Amino acid sequence: MKKVLLLTLLPVAAMATSIKAIGENYQDWDLVCDNTGTCRMAGYQDESSDPVSILFTRAAGENAAVEGKFTILPFGEADRDVQVGQDIEIWLNGKSLGTVKHISDDAPDKLTEEQTKALLSGLKKESEIRLTYGKTTLKVSDKGAAAAMLKMDEFQQRLNTPSALIRQGQEKHAVLAPKVEPKIDAVSVKNRKTIELKLGEKQYDNVLALLRKAHDGCVDEDLESQDITIYPLTHNKVLAEALCFKGAYQSTNYYAVLDDKLSNVEQVLAEQYNEAGYDEKQGYAFVRGSYKGRALGDCWAGQEAVWNGKIFIRTSEWTTGSCKGLPGGTWQLPIFVSNVIVK
Repeated sequence: MKKVLLLTLLPVAAMATSIKAIGENYQDWDLVCDNTGTCRMAGYQDESSDPVSILFTRAAGENAAVEGKFTILPFGEADRDVQVGQDIEIWLNGKSLGTVKHISDDAPDKLTEEQTKALLSGLKKESEIRLTYGKTTLKVSDKGAAAAMLKMDEFQQRLNTPSALIRQGQEKHAVLAPKVEPKIDAVSVKNRKTIELKLGEKQYDNVLALLRKAHDGCVDEDLESQDITIYPLTHNKVLAEALCFKGAYQSTNYYAVLDDKLSNVEQVLAEQYNEAGYDEKQGYAFVRGSYKGRALGDCWAGQEAVWNGKIFIRTSEWTTGSCKGLPGGTWQLPIFVSNVIVK
């Protein structure tokens, strides 16, 4: 069964010039295709294995190759922990596809071109994929892989063409062309000294009343449970930050753009951010959010927006894929990417 991964709305300016992203799950495989046309397909362990994942990445364009990578959970046990420099052997249906040397504990290992092609071919049908090193055997599930490959081909308009992964043919129609990352303007803020409005002060009460009137989606007791932070912007605007909701292991903030007299709300940001600040090098103002899919912290989603002089506009959105036991999430799977230009 297919499940759709949650994608938030992209900014109107970006949608006008970009490809509409998708994020879907097919059993043990995720597929995320971003606004440039690049698709990333991640498969995870079967139910009998410790955490392991393979990622296939392909850009849009007829001649785009597929890059394969894999990552495993560092176990912390002497007889199961993979060592830097150790060979990891890749197996497909009982046949060895050769080894990959584990280069670093901080980055995934790369499959060779031949290994990538063999695995993709095997995943068109029921297959057994194993990774072995020392006494350890890890198994990657094949469930949902063929469906994810088919959807990737459909998204990149490759169905029935020679470059398709799973439904190849000889049709000559054009495939999806890659899009350049959209350029998004950001404005450097000179005055970056924040102000704290203290709970109980008259100005605090006035701003809180404005925030409540502009948006009623936050829980009242959370909204009034901490100070309100004011971030200076440009063009006589400021950003107000207040707690929106506080849960067991994460929280979300309420952000709104006001005039510098704190008398009028001009933009309310969606409740998907939990941090604001200024870029250290270029000085532009940003809001960003990152959220766990569950308390274990093995799956995350996030986004960021920057101040362009008039409003905050989305610049990035991403997910780490399914919750599969790898701390911090398994992969960085972009949904929306952009090129921030600072004025």
